[in-house]
Parts: sequence; C-alpha cells; structure tokens
Amino acid sequence: MQKKGTRVFDRTQVASIKTTARSAQLTTDTGMSIKAKYAVVASGYESQRWLRQRVATNLSSYAYITDPIDPDELGWLANTLLWESARPYLYLRSTGDGRLLVGGEDDDHDIPARRDRSVDRKAATLQRKIARLFPHLHAEPAFAWAGTFAETGDGLPLFGPHPEHGPRVLFALAYGGNGITYSMLGAGLLRAQIERRKHPLTALFAFERLA
Repeated sequence: MQKKGTRVFDRTQVASIKTTARSAQLTTDTGMSIKAKYAVVASGYESQRWLRQRVATNLSSYAYITDPIDPDELGWLANTLLWESARPYLYLRSTGDGRLLVGGEDDDHDIPARRDRSVDRKAATLQRKIARLFPHLHAEPAFAWAGTFAETGDGLPLFGPHPEHGPRVLFALAYGGNGITYSMLGAGLLRAQIERRKHPLTALFAFERLA
C-alpha cells in the first residue's frame, strides 16, 4: 500500500466516525480528521466497538503442533487437510517440514487466563482424538496454544454497510473459521460496492440477514 502512495498511520486510535450522503469522516483521539468517500472497517474483533448490534460471539479455540513425523508414517496425511463437521470439531493438516497441526475443541470461554489454563488439557483431548482415528500415528504435541475466535450465528462472514452508519462505512468481518478465504471474497465484494457494481455474494454476506 505504501509503495502505491498510501500513507499508513499505525498506533492511531479512531475516536469517532461521522457520515454524510457523500463521505465518511474519522476523527482520531488526538483530534486529527480524515475524510474520504468511503471508510472500510477491517480491524478484526475491535470492529464490534463501532456497532451497537452484537454480530458475533467470541469463543476460544485450541491447537497444537507435532515434531516432524517420518514421511512413511505420515503417509497420505502429508498432502491432506482434514476437517470434521462434528461439534466440537477436529481439524488437522501437515506442514512443509512434515509436522502435523491439530486443532479444535472450541469452547465459549473468552477469558484469557481461563483459556490459557485449558491449553494442556485441550491439547491432550485433541491428541486422544487423533490416536483413535490414526492408531499408527505418533502425534504428540511439541507446542500448544489457544486464541480468540469469533463466530456468527450462521457461520458466515459479514461484508458491507451496516444500517447504523449507512452506505459510506463498509465493514470487513471475516468471521467463521475460514478467514483468509473469506477475506479474499470480501475484498472483491467491497470493491464492487464502492464501484457500484453488482456482486453475487452481496446478499449472502450482508448484515441484513441477521435481522
């Protein structure tokens, strides 16, 4: 973005957003003002502060990674992404150096200290599930972690304007567990909206479906 002439201001807090029929104006906590035809809010979980409507629920998700596994033992898993549809779900995939990344066991706790205390127990649960599915596989955790995960009611992301701010403020909320894929789709969708072009996913990912 900077190479194309865009100025980037990190560590800058937006204090207010005001809109007119033709523009959006953002004011920072130091009193500076930014005016544009459109504003795109793409700040992850922090985006909720700009909406009175609660559009997603924060959960906790857990994962671990193994040491490199012998290719003969890894077998077809070396080129496979596996994702269950069960709840709680289980997913696993291999890495370029032959490790297995295993995750899942989401819960509805969004308290960091409580989540951190659960990491070892959740990793052990994930390991037991892998052992039942693949008894031959030695997939012990080498490192485990957890983090916040946001989910909408239907599991789909939210892209576009919200009635609270009108058409000049667009939101990019790639919630639902497939953030990178959703973000690519959302980038094209938001560009189409700014350019006033139709897009086939506009209604599917719109805030109106939550009403």
